[in-house]
Amino acid sequence: MGIINLILYLTAILLGYILGSLLPSYFLGRKLKGIDIREQGTRNAGTVNAYHVLGLFPSIITALFDVSKGIISLYLGQLITGSPLGGYGAAAASIAGHVFPFYLRFRGGQGVATATGLMLYFLAHYYALGNLPWFSLLLLAFIVLIFSLITRKGEFVGLIILPSLIFLILIFVPFSSEKIFTMLVIAYILSINILNIWKLGLWKPSDFAHKGLISWRLYLRPLAFLLILLYLKLEKRLILVIVGSLTLFFLIPDLLRLISNRVNRFFFVQVRKIYREKERKKFSSMTLFLLSFFLTLLLFERDIAILGVSFLIFGDFFSKIYGLRFGRTPFFEKTLEGSLAHLCSCLMAGYLLQPLVNISLPVIFLGGLTASMVEALPLGIDDNLSVALISASVIYITLLF
Repeated sequence: MGIINLILYLTAILLGYILGSLLPSYFLGRKLKGIDIREQGTRNAGTVNAYHVLGLFPSIITALFDVSKGIISLYLGQLITGSPLGGYGAAAASIAGHVFPFYLRFRGGQGVATATGLMLYFLAHYYALGNLPWFSLLLLAFIVLIFSLITRKGEFVGLIILPSLIFLILIFVPFSSEKIFTMLVIAYILSINILNIWKLGLWKPSDFAHKGLISWRLYLRPLAFLLILLYLKLEKRLILVIVGSLTLFFLIPDLLRLISNRVNRFFFVQVRKIYREKERKKFSSMTLFLLSFFLTLLLFERDIAILGVSFLIFGDFFSKIYGLRFGRTPFFEKTLEGSLAHLCSCLMAGYLLQPLVNISLPVIFLGGLTASMVEALPLGIDDNLSVALISASVIYITLLF
């Protein structure tokens, strides 16, 4: 890179930083109320805090400017340098400027609105190019709506939408520097979401513990999807050996403790954080989960098994998180909020997996709907065992006819 090009790139980055460092909520707070908005409310110089502290009109001005300045920086950076990389540098600098404004001792907002503006710009760009199908965006909008109604917390909506967006872009958008930058922007927004959930105390593992949920077992569920990814690369026999071994690892202690009261007492008195109290006289949910996983892989062809097990993995995970945290409306033996989270996660998982399996979307969605109904209805069978097997059976029968 020549000295002139270097100067152009540095100019673009500096311009992006200065533009990003302009915080309307701070100036409006000083002008309208004589306050430093960073000392009020959530102490964040962003749109949401501007709405709560300053009112609707100042928050609209803040939102429009904060969302736009990343896109403007992107355009100016490309114009100055004549290169997309210059635009990405200026856009990233605008986010950094919002977070670290030089005139406020480098203490500003979180840059989420600026990053969100860039994310929406790239999504619209990919849609215009035909890289992202319209149905993808429609389904995401539906998921956003449902999870917004369930949680009323944007951070928890982002926990499912933002990873889904990254996965969609990985699948549908051709490789380029633009694709990488887009995923980095979305990953940044996701990291801020997670940080806010932690800082604001929106996620407390202790809340789940007193409801009888053992956290490490809950977090193991999504890791099971790694076995599905392995199945895409390995022979069926080998993946059955792996899953079967994991199943035996949990099944054998269950059998021993159910046969022997002494062993059972040891696990519940001495070890404790392995089994839930209601599992004292029956198989653990982890054992049933893995047994269902194994049987589904054994009984069905690859594509059907992948879908059935994915519904089990993601449906169970999100229904527990959102049902226990936000469940308000009783629905059979569950909550309506948990069941809706289960349905949305099954639909999203099925849609994201569709390019990898030779099954049409309507059939996949029927399987996802079946999985959610099985989970919600009081059928007298543990849903850890029934969800994957019954949803896979429905897909299999539908394909036959």
